[in-house]
Amino acid sequence: MDNFNWALITALFLLLIIAYLIGRLHNRKSADIPTDLIDLYKGVQDLPARVLQTIQGSINPQKGKMAELLTYAELRYDYDRIVPLGWPIDFIGIKNNERIDFIEVKSGQFHVLTEEEKHIKNLIAAGRVNFRLIKVTEEEVQRFVSARERK
Repeated sequence: MDNFNWALITALFLLLIIAYLIGRLHNRKSADIPTDLIDLYKGVQDLPARVLQTIQGSINPQKGKMAELLTYAELRYDYDRIVPLGWPIDFIGIKNNERIDFIEVKSGQFHVLTEEEKHIKNLIAAGRVNFRLIKVTEEEVQRFVSARERK
């Protein structure tokens, strides 16, 4: 996973440099453009579509956030309550007397779960989901508040 992250960061960095250089080159006359940059641009154009989609999706997280917002608006009609989490799962949908759903929203052409999302999906599928009640006394809260005020 770390190698993938470094590869993705490197690819993003190179793509940003290429985009910057291409933007600058558009203002130049064709005689002034070095041929090695043209070859580099052609090489980027030949990258597999999936690699470009991954890079584009990583560069533009706003697209994913917009998809989550639109999905939230649609989910309001399917559930009695929607709890936005954001990460690693986008929402929890609660349909009273029926079910509780963990909801992950993916936008774009490829809908690939991260390793952490896959792990959570597997835990849910295996029934390893619990309800936990944690009781905190008023005295414990007061001790915490008092300790924070002394700092």
